[in-house]
Amino acid sequence: MLKIMRNNIRNTYWVFLNILLIVYHFYIFLYVFVEKVIVADDLKEVYNSKEISTSYLNYIYSYLDSSTMAARPVSGFITGTLVFLSKYHESVYLLGLLFFPLSLVILYFVVKKILSKELASLITLLYSCSLIGTSIQFSPIMLNSNVATIFFSLSIYCLYVHKKLLISSLFFIASVLSYEIFLPLILLNLLLIKENKKRILFLLFTLGTFVIFRKVIQPGIFVHSYQRDEVGKIFEFKRIIQIAVYSLKLFFKDIFVGIYKGLANLKHLHIAEIILSLTISALVYKVFSEYNLKNRLNDLKKLALISLISILLGLSVFLFSSYIPTLFGFDNRNLGAVRLFYTLFIVCGITFLSDRLRLGNKTTGFVFAVIVFFFVTTNISVKNSWVYASRFNNILFRQLNMALKENHIENGVVCLKYDMFRELKTNPRFILREPIFYNNWECRMLSKMNGIDPKKLRVYNADRKTNCEVIFYYKDQKMIRTK
Repeated sequence: MLKIMRNNIRNTYWVFLNILLIVYHFYIFLYVFVEKVIVADDLKEVYNSKEISTSYLNYIYSYLDSSTMAARPVSGFITGTLVFLSKYHESVYLLGLLFFPLSLVILYFVVKKILSKELASLITLLYSCSLIGTSIQFSPIMLNSNVATIFFSLSIYCLYVHKKLLISSLFFIASVLSYEIFLPLILLNLLLIKENKKRILFLLFTLGTFVIFRKVIQPGIFVHSYQRDEVGKIFEFKRIIQIAVYSLKLFFKDIFVGIYKGLANLKHLHIAEIILSLTISALVYKVFSEYNLKNRLNDLKKLALISLISILLGLSVFLFSSYIPTLFGFDNRNLGAVRLFYTLFIVCGITFLSDRLRLGNKTTGFVFAVIVFFFVTTNISVKNSWVYASRFNNILFRQLNMALKENHIENGVVCLKYDMFRELKTNPRFILREPIFYNNWECRMLSKMNGIDPKKLRVYNADRKTNCEVIFYYKDQKMIRTK
């Protein structure tokens, strides 16, 4: 009778935990949506939406017929649709942020079927607040990573739970045609298939379909098709060492630096945000202080090994590209797969250590609660940094607009110069060097948003353009004409 009562109480805490998680992610989305956080590549997409003059079908084809989207027709179709609809209002484009919480729902559903509802809530929570690949949470254009995560999760679900090879293969193909980050993880699917004949069939159908699309259909349909994989890089020994060093730095230094900076920015959190973080952490403790993890120990040990292998496979995509694994800036957008399996590895690793050290449920629950508090508060701080980055860009161009009027400049080409790297490195409001104005394609929308006509005055970043006739230098919130 007492055991039933305890289970009922734990279930009540679990229900409240899930309700708070929904509230938390709705709050994060609403905050970013209301603030209209549009930075980096999203600025280009929103500006381009204002220039659309063709029909929807013609635009979608032209959108997919590009070097970046031709290889990603599934997510490209969704992104292109949002860009087309945002010509009526730019806020429509921000709806792409909803694919992140949608991926959380699917992830929870899949983990619940494989492990338990309690572990599903914990894993989903930690994944949602991870410092790895923060762009996929705060940048609408990165819905491609979230769509890929959704399809990959469904592929694993169909394979592990229902043993449906064909459906699993189709979901995996849809994942890779959304974003390539999960392609190396086909080995995980093969690991879950027990019969060698079925493994071969799965491999031939999945990779065969992918190769046919990339090498035959894609270049046949799209004029501007471009093969982005740089296979030759895998033979560059120096690059392999570079990827290894950056990966080790990511896991053993950068994550902890990010958490430290997040905690240092607690003073910028609203009291309601701190209360929410503490309440979520307390509920995690209540759920897991009475949860017997030993019943899942064998499953979690296997999952720890699978997660470690999957992390390495997720990092292997960098061997075929010019990118490097990093937590910083918009370049962290390629880490969606690593983010997922690193989260699984954390949960499995803590459970394994708790068993080896003979820690009780309450101690393990407390460890989980502390980690959750660090992750949630840091995630809120990262949200504030993205908002700050958007505001910083607008202040930059607002000051430029004032300087242009003072100098009676109404037409021509203008260059804007400021020390971006110093700003990102020294300004404590940036947690992971969130993306601020750097590339020239960001200028047109920032100009339009801040009273500068981009059709009369073309603004460039002085660091990205040579032979500037007029240069304005921004320092200490002042705009000075230097040339």
